[in-house]
Amino acid sequence: MDITLAKTFIEVVRCGSFVAAAEQLHVTQTTVTARIQSLEGLLGCALFVRSRHGAAMTANGERFLGHAAKLLQAWEAARRDLPLPDGHDTLFSFGGEVSLCNPMLFTWAARLREHAPSQAIRVEAGEGDALQLKVANGELDAALVYQPVYRPGIQVEQLLEEKLVQVGATQHPEPYVYVDWGPEFRHQHDIALPHLAKAALHFNLGPLALQYLLQFGGRGYFRTRVVDRYIASGQLQHVADAPEFSYPVYLVYSRENRSAFLEGALDILRTTRAEDIDWSQRWEH
Repeated sequence: MDITLAKTFIEVVRCGSFVAAAEQLHVTQTTVTARIQSLEGLLGCALFVRSRHGAAMTANGERFLGHAAKLLQAWEAARRDLPLPDGHDTLFSFGGEVSLCNPMLFTWAARLREHAPSQAIRVEAGEGDALQLKVANGELDAALVYQPVYRPGIQVEQLLEEKLVQVGATQHPEPYVYVDWGPEFRHQHDIALPHLAKAALHFNLGPLALQYLLQFGGRGYFRTRVVDRYIASGQLQHVADAPEFSYPVYLVYSRENRSAFLEGALDILRTTRAEDIDWSQRWEH
């Protein structure tokens, strides 16, 4: 079966309509319709019921969903693993959101390299939604994200309990710097602090905003583990009576592709989270 048909099927399921799936796949709605009709012809059954509200899976569509996911995962794993670098047995690919590069992704990669030198390792930083889609498609073995998307066959595990707290530079605590930590944070922040929703200084990357505060002053919301050392050193201080927001880190991986190495890699990550590593996000050696 053409793997494109399985990809199109899963995208229609994810988006809930042929129109939205066409936009995501950068093809026309007619192309999506033709692919689904071709797939239904191969399987000999209807997979969707279409209405003005979108596309809903039939009972046969729900049965096929798990098979489609496995097909994609197997195909992407084959593309990813072939060919391997000389002297390496297999490839382990994982990713994380950009603000988790230091220290989580960096430390995880270092520990894996130490424990399994014959294992090829690929590390990818990116946006949470894109990373999780790659896990679902088999392009990544695991990913670290802030807002998990629940999909068939995907395991979601809370790795760290984290909070976003408002801190300011000790010497120059103004102006307020809006740090965009995603849609859930924006929703909660703008309800709790409507007068700060339109700040003149806006960053969508926490590490970048933190370096601005440390160099030029200001105040804003940052992860507790990241700012703890700066508070201890006196560079930053908590802003009194400011609300706090929950911001945990989640590990996502495929239940279908469990292997002995994956289990070992996840155990290394879980051990790493308990270590006293520097979360300050400065890269100086």
